[in-house]
Amino acid sequence: MNEPRLTYSDLEQELRDTVARLLASREDLPGLIVAMEEAPPFDASLWRSLDDEMGLGALIVPDAAGGSGAGPHELGVVMEEIGRHLAPVPYLGHAALACGLVDDADDADGIAKTVLSATPAALAVPFGRGWTEPFPATVTWREGRLDGTVPLVVDASHASVVLVPAVGADGPVLVAADAAAVVRTPVTTLDLTRDLTDVSLDGTPGEVVAEGEDAVRRLARATRLGTVALACEQLGVAQRALDLAVEHAATRVQFGRPVGSFQAVKHLLAEAWAEVTQARAVARYAVDCLTRQDDVPIAVALASSVCSAAAVSVAETCLQIHGGIGFSWEHPAHLYVKRAKSNSLAFGPLDTHLDVIAEHADLPAPAGPPCGEDHAS
Repeated sequence: MNEPRLTYSDLEQELRDTVARLLASREDLPGLIVAMEEAPPFDASLWRSLDDEMGLGALIVPDAAGGSGAGPHELGVVMEEIGRHLAPVPYLGHAALACGLVDDADDADGIAKTVLSATPAALAVPFGRGWTEPFPATVTWREGRLDGTVPLVVDASHASVVLVPAVGADGPVLVAADAAAVVRTPVTTLDLTRDLTDVSLDGTPGEVVAEGEDAVRRLARATRLGTVALACEQLGVAQRALDLAVEHAATRVQFGRPVGSFQAVKHLLAEAWAEVTQARAVARYAVDCLTRQDDVPIAVALASSVCSAAAVSVAETCLQIHGGIGFSWEHPAHLYVKRAKSNSLAFGPLDTHLDVIAEHADLPAPAGPPCGEDHAS
């Protein structure tokens, strides 16, 4: 078995530098704060730059299917930068989830043609749906029509293609819904920068793009990839929160000296750095496992649980170090706290990931009733 590659290759670092320059040049966090009060922001120009000009929308789609032919390593690098800059583009929904339905055996005439025909595309699964859950049965497919509702779909508001897991007369299917006939209702959540939408289907026409076990396999692949991609975004959130905290600690003066010179602040920053470093190792392990198709379940569960915990903790530390200004609406610190907390609930709760880790590490379940239940008979 090959050893996992946890470092970034030269090409991956070049990709990071290119994406970082673009996102930094378009970043406008004060503008984001103003815009999100009306609706989740969407920078169409930035999306065109990423998708059309740089070809990053189809980053993980094979060359033969019309994509860039890269893999989870490269996707993870881009997702880190998306999280670092809170870029208002549907990259998770399109590049990870929708494009994750395409596998290495596909050509340009199959499902890839549907996904890439008009971007961005969205995969209609609930944002909080666990990646280990069975094929969803909330939408039916009968006589060429879709009926049902899918809550909290990520990046669906501006999707030109909506791919819907449904249950037909012969079992599971993936259907490309007629986007014009899909009713989309924006949902206000903790993270106002994240596009989450309820998708309603009432006799909506569509076209089957996968069915049976093939549909089940593709959805499982996409949600695993999406879970790891989100873990990489959490890593980017944590790194930016740490950078903001360090910058403030170095420049904010209290009692005649920078606040970063006080031991208590040093310890907070050191602990935050350790959490980011651990999260990076786990995230890189997960993308490598997806690439090699080795230890995938435990790697996905570890990445989600560790990276989310780090993002929430470091973002809260950033808020604490900023003091009163960190709690103001105008300062961007709260954006990273809300993104981290919102992401931590995606693709299944923490217990789901811990159960997967315990199962694959052959750890026995604790004896007695679950924590918090009354032990009295």
